Amino acid sequence: MAGKIKEIIDRIIQERSKGNPAIAEMTKAKFILKGVNPNKFSKCSEDDPVIIEKLITIARQLNAREIEGSRSNMKSVFSAKSSEEEAVLDIKKQLEGIGVKLLIYFASSNFDQDRLSNSMQKAFKDCIVFGCSTAGEIVNRHFLKNSVVAMAFNSKIFSDAKVEVIEQMSENLSVEAAFKSFEQYYQESSYKMEASRYVGLVLIDGISMKEENVMDQIGNRTNVYFIGGSAGDDLKYSKTFVYANGKAYTDSAVLVLLKMNVDAEFGIIKTQSFKALDHVLIANKVNEATREVIEFNNRPAISAYASAVHASSVEEAQNYFMSNPVGLVIGENNILVRTPLLRNGTSIQFACKILEGMEVKLLESTNIIEDTKNALEKKMNEFGKIEGIINFHCIMRTLELEKKNLVKEYGELFSGVPTIGFSTYGEEYIGHINQTSTILVFKTGSKPSNYHEVFTPIETHKNLTHMKRDNERLINENSYLQKEIFGLNQQLEETTAALKQFNIILEEEINERTKREQEITYLSYHDKLTGLYNRRFFEEEIKRLDNNRNLPISIINGDVNGLKLLNDTFGHDKGDELLQKAAAAIQSACRADDIVARWGGDEFVVLLPKTDMDEVGKIVTRIKNQSSNEHVNGISVSIAFGWATKIRPNENILKVLKSAEDYMYKYKILENEGI
Repeated sequence: MAGKIKEIIDRIIQERSKGNPAIAEMTKAKFILKGVNPNKFSKCSEDDPVIIEKLITIARQLNAREIEGSRSNMKSVFSAKSSEEEAVLDIKKQLEGIGVKLLIYFASSNFDQDRLSNSMQKAFKDCIVFGCSTAGEIVNRHFLKNSVVAMAFNSKIFSDAKVEVIEQMSENLSVEAAFKSFEQYYQESSYKMEASRYVGLVLIDGISMKEENVMDQIGNRTNVYFIGGSAGDDLKYSKTFVYANGKAYTDSAVLVLLKMNVDAEFGIIKTQSFKALDHVLIANKVNEATREVIEFNNRPAISAYASAVHASSVEEAQNYFMSNPVGLVIGENNILVRTPLLRNGTSIQFACKILEGMEVKLLESTNIIEDTKNALEKKMNEFGKIEGIINFHCIMRTLELEKKNLVKEYGELFSGVPTIGFSTYGEEYIGHINQTSTILVFKTGSKPSNYHEVFTPIETHKNLTHMKRDNERLINENSYLQKEIFGLNQQLEETTAALKQFNIILEEEINERTKREQEITYLSYHDKLTGLYNRRFFEEEIKRLDNNRNLPISIINGDVNGLKLLNDTFGHDKGDELLQKAAAAIQSACRADDIVARWGGDEFVVLLPKTDMDEVGKIVTRIKNQSSNEHVNGISVSIAFGWATKIRPNENILKVLKSAEDYMYKYKILENEGI
């Protein structure tokens, strides 16, 4: 990606001078007067698209032939103007002469989004214009703030494009109408569209939490790749926008289906800087709506994660979220990253959904610069010349680059190629992912656009005769192929329908089996009546948490009063109700990190890491107050408590447990005697 500027300058000088040294020197002087010094460029100089575009303008002014292949079919620009109208005018001025057919732009949330979208569509009224708000803008090698970046495509990249907006996703999300519109416009079924000739762009409201649903529905509707990102709002997490049709939308997604020109190609680069470790986490209990995992490996999610990363505590585990996310591993190198965002009690909220029963692997961070460089070089080796890049770059990667002062070094990887992108709230590629850079690259073919074959009249007649015969033969062969394709498509549709039915039955069977296995696993660690952890789980946790980092460790032992009397008088149903209300009172009064378990019969036990005697007394008081508000057949729920604390490392935790139980029985006797 170097030396093009030097080549263009030399060719213009050569054409103007025709070998005359004096005219060559005069032409060089004209270059300097027009703002380009030929002496500053060599075969190693970077191919700056702005300078190349300026050279094309100079060539026209000097009446030189347009340099073949020098005019870019894509151009990326930006504006740092503060007002919407000034920014749009600035963008338009920079794109004069490129023949814009489609414009994609990304903008800071600091602009008035409706005014910006309206102004942009008016400025490019004969073009397809769309985009979204960002958490930071990317153009060429630069990461910007408070700006608008844009990329223009001319008609050499794609032959057609169609834009659809999916509104009010939170009420009734469906991509069906959009795809019916695509099919009607292109007169082709979305299932049969050739994946190498069509490519989709998707931009989604970044705080809608609907990305997985959108991408899942798109995947059900077509085999065409849809690449994109979740809109941002400069890390305010308040309101994000997508743009189309001169409007700014919230709670919406923009889908754009491009049909590539015959002489153009696209490619996809997905790079995340992580490697998969051996540690597997299985999500046993989740809240899909909030992207929250409640339990991993039948343990509180944060506890299981803390163990996986060898954190000394659940508080420290949060420090590993960025460097050690988890991921779905498909094959050897394809990782779909799911990053923990925050801890909610013992649960973890993720940036992307983890479904119930899903297995993920713990990941370890690698080098963003090296990984991106290798991915780009690999694509260039197989793809050849790249004319333009759209980079959907996760905000978490941007923050990491800023933290490590690597933004400039990362940007240099894209020097010489028109590039546009933005820091996203998540990336879209097959599904919804994050901490990833999903890159779409474009190029046109190598055949010159002004290529013409020259024939003599006799040769022309011969060639026309041959062409006519060939045309008739091709028509007959095409007719036969069409019939054969029709028959094969019918077979394919029948087979697909049968496979879908089989998959539905198989999926139902797998889900039922998984559900049964999860129920069995759940019951192995939980008490069926109260829903609390059982004695088995408590015994495992007391061993795990019995270390110096968690000192002082306290244990509360509780015994429900009056259970036998209630059973004998009102029946066992009322006795069960008493235990359930006692369990609920204990659970609600304890903290998120406390381990509450039913020890057996009418006994409960609570394990409290990093808790001294004073704090235990406060917790017991809260439980008593809470339980006194609960009644069964008009009788208040009453619980006798005892507690003890391990202070020194050499103390036996089981003796502390026995002390708490002894104190509980002592207090119970005193309460019964009215003392």
